[in-house]
Amino acid sequence: AAPVGGSVQRLLSWRPLVALGDMSYSVYLIHWPVFVLFMAQFDRARLGLRGGTILIAASLAFAWFMTRFVDQPAQRYPRTGRIVLKKTMVVLVSLAVGLVPLVSTDIVLDRRRAAQLSAALGGTGDPDHPGAAAILSQGPQDFSAEPIPGPLAVGESWIPDLPAPCPPGQQELFGETETLCSSMPASNAGRPRIVIVGDSHIEQMITPVALTLASRHDLDLSQYLMGGCSFGQPEYYDGECRIRNEVVLDLLAEDPPDVVMLSTTAAVPGSPDEALRPGVRELAEQLSSLGIIVIGFRDNPRSTKDLYECSSERPSGTPFGGCSFPQDTHLARIDPAVELLMIPQFHQIDPTDLYCVDGECYTIIGNIFVYLDDNHISGPYALTMAPILADRVEPLLGL
Repeated sequence: AAPVGGSVQRLLSWRPLVALGDMSYSVYLIHWPVFVLFMAQFDRARLGLRGGTILIAASLAFAWFMTRFVDQPAQRYPRTGRIVLKKTMVVLVSLAVGLVPLVSTDIVLDRRRAAQLSAALGGTGDPDHPGAAAILSQGPQDFSAEPIPGPLAVGESWIPDLPAPCPPGQQELFGETETLCSSMPASNAGRPRIVIVGDSHIEQMITPVALTLASRHDLDLSQYLMGGCSFGQPEYYDGECRIRNEVVLDLLAEDPPDVVMLSTTAAVPGSPDEALRPGVRELAEQLSSLGIIVIGFRDNPRSTKDLYECSSERPSGTPFGGCSFPQDTHLARIDPAVELLMIPQFHQIDPTDLYCVDGECYTIIGNIFVYLDDNHISGPYALTMAPILADRVEPLLGL
């Protein structure tokens, strides 16, 4: 074939492009860890021109270093028996380049979750991301910051288990079931006990509230969770869920706590057909007969679409953004658990006003995504709800 001539040849032989070609593989290896670590550290969903340019420059600098001091020496290394060692070093460096961002991102996310939990329990928050507090706030607020959690963090925005293991002698009672049993003992013996039982909605909504109460009043917490398993009278459930409910009921009967927290209603995706959870009425009556205070929580709206992915738009000057949908198409007009208020020592908490305002529900409030998928409240938003809901629970418990 005839040689390529003219401007194309001059462009391809331009020294900066030749140098870029020489280190192209290093650029390929290096650039994504740089971008991933930066976006995870600062919880960014996108980059502006300035930030992108800086990261590209940093990637090129790291790639030059790797080419100059790793790749080129390996290529020039004499063909002796020691080349095996050199190749091994190159492989290890390449693996490190891939693994470091993965491990580092996990560390960053763990630290962020710990910081968010600490801020919530300490009664402080991020002024750029007030979440539910923005609904109650008076005066001007700035919502120009990027909403959280970002796309790299959303999968990690589940509320963690309580910090201590299952109370002694209890874990084996659950056998092979997938019961997540954890606890947080009070600092002093004889403090009031709260038991939390339910599914992943309980984990996201009620656990932060209980943690906030425990932090304020030195309470003893125990928690029994199973995905997709509501807490109700066992005969309404099957399989592992029935076993979990039977075991927990036996534990509560043997040593009644002061308070049990649970979810009372179940919303239907994209429908107002919200109803009481199976067996919850009979359960509340039984717990009440044991002298236990029952704090029920209404379910949050559920959707047929991913409420995190639907939109990240935020009109200026308002705490509300993302997608919006009518409250009366996703929740019952009246909380179904109102009928349980006739049961002695039963109290119902309805957090709907922290998702929906004036009949409209939003997926971004106070610069925080409210949902992490189509039906679960995100951890960061739940932590901003916790102090507000704890304030509502305290008078019911005489705290």
